[in-house]
Amino acid sequence: MFVKKITQTLIVFAILFSAFAFTGSARAWSCSSTVTVQWGDTLSSIARICGTTVAAIQAANPGLGTWIYAGQTLYIPTGYPSDPVYYPPVYGGTYVVQKGDTLFSIARSAGSSVSDLLAANPTIWNASYIYAGQVISIPAAPVYYTIQSGDTLRIIAGRYGTTVSRLQSLNPQIYNVNWIYTGQIIRVS
Repeated sequence: MFVKKITQTLIVFAILFSAFAFTGSARAWSCSSTVTVQWGDTLSSIARICGTTVAAIQAANPGLGTWIYAGQTLYIPTGYPSDPVYYPPVYGGTYVVQKGDTLFSIARSAGSSVSDLLAANPTIWNASYIYAGQVISIPAAPVYYTIQSGDTLRIIAGRYGTTVSRLQSLNPQIYNVNWIYTGQIIRVS
């Protein structure tokens, strides 16, 4: 019985020692779009290190009170507007189809693609059938973005007033929304 009590006491001390042994003031993380809370962190210390305010962190994390816990993931505001701004699709103009034109030749001269022309012209049911004198809309040139450190597709979608699923449809090379990297170029519109 005595040995059992000593063993239990040693285990409790070992757990307490290990919990306090790894605390310190050095931070192993840097500020990006998300931060995983470490033991001993406070909202004010995270805000100070990341160059933001406690109120901004709370606004970026709905339902967050004043208490945080180790292992919790917090979104850190990065300076873009918290309410996404919707930018309607911009069309580059119109074109009157000439005799001998094809959607492919029109798309090539407009710096676009056949699928973009079809998307901008829902009345064209058959890509092989256009006629001279038909007026078609020419979409604006696509917009590309180079991914920066700390970017996520959610953040990029918010900046450009679109959705993550729309970004995925524009970028079929992105199989997993969590697998993007700094320097990667993606289409945003």
